Amino acid sequence: MEKIGVVDNKKEVSKARQAIATLWLFLGIMFIPSVAFANPIADGVDWLLDLLTNGIARSVAIIAIVVLGYMAWAGRLTGEAAVKFIGGIVLVFGGAAIVDLIIAAVS
Repeated sequence: MEKIGVVDNKKEVSKARQAIATLWLFLGIMFIPSVAFANPIADGVDWLLDLLTNGIARSVAIIAIVVLGYMAWAGRLTGEAAVKFIGGIVLVFGGAAIVDLIIAAVS
């Protein structure tokens, strides 16, 4: 007994049709701009750089300077501690400029 309106799903699709369909799928995905130009590693590193040099890092640097002020006020500030704090702040926020200078000197 044959059922009316039922499609026979057991028909095999030829290998050529599968290859053509796969090719069109990859071509379609390749031309989507967000996929074609996606670089997840660079995006992740840029996100981390923004995290470490923007708002949070600025707040930490301000707190470090305030701590230096309290240490100086209490008479506990040494030259070594001041150089470490200020040197760290310079390296964190000037890191991009330092790397650019090194690359310019090498090339």
